[in-house]
Amino acid sequence: MPTTIPTTTSSTRPGSPSAGDAYFETDTKNYIIYDGAIWRAYESDGGSGWSGSNTYSLNFDGTDDRLDASFVVTPSASSGTISAWIKTTSTAYQAIVSTADTSGVVTWGWMAVFNNKLRITFRESGGTIKTADGSTTINDGSWHHVVAVSSGTAYSLYVDGSAETLTNSNNDGTWFGDLTSLTSTNIGSHVRSSAGNFFAGNIDEVAVWDSDQSSNISTIYNSGTPGNLSSLNPKAWWRMGDGAEANSGTTIYDMSSFSNNMTMVSSPAYQSDTP
Repeated sequence: MPTTIPTTTSSTRPGSPSAGDAYFETDTKNYIIYDGAIWRAYESDGGSGWSGSNTYSLNFDGTDDRLDASFVVTPSASSGTISAWIKTTSTAYQAIVSTADTSGVVTWGWMAVFNNKLRITFRESGGTIKTADGSTTINDGSWHHVVAVSSGTAYSLYVDGSAETLTNSNNDGTWFGDLTSLTSTNIGSHVRSSAGNFFAGNIDEVAVWDSDQSSNISTIYNSGTPGNLSSLNPKAWWRMGDGAEANSGTTIYDMSSFSNNMTMVSSPAYQSDTP
């Protein structure tokens, strides 16, 4: 006779579980298992990138820490979305997520903090730099959710779930698929012929889509608490300690179904500091 798994909800999970305790969560439709430290969740129809909680982020020292991958997440996409949670007090020009041809300095794109605001910028083969800047100060030492979107023809930026008023905008929506010779993707730095523009602070829950997700901003922002992005099918989703890396090791696993894993350079640190 099959064993009946007890039920709970995401807001009424047992407060003092033992390792191995398992439940079916009726509101999220996930199976959850306590591993001795945190609850881990598994969707009832297969694997999930969502562990049921957001416990860790990565801290970058602003000097040489970064994540590297020798691939481009959405190399053929001419529209797309980048989402991340960030916390910083630095006034430097610092990269959040970037892509580039690492053999030179003429082809690149990135989402960054510039003049204490959110920026998206792309450049093809040394041509005109395409840039849109936001209007909200985001280097105040608080957690902020930042999103850059290209519809294919125009940029939009979002901070903490709200659309930004764009300034300094050469707004044609240039995106990954509009560039040639891209060779890398990085988090916490911009790597062209050398690494620079290092991020100083914490980054969490980075996701990339090869489509315009502006209609899903409220879902991604989730009222200010990182949530399960699996249903939105990102092309990459790096959970910064809450993925398969489980707060250990030098690989940050892509928790989407596309296995775009990244490697730590110069030891960014796991921290229990999250939105």
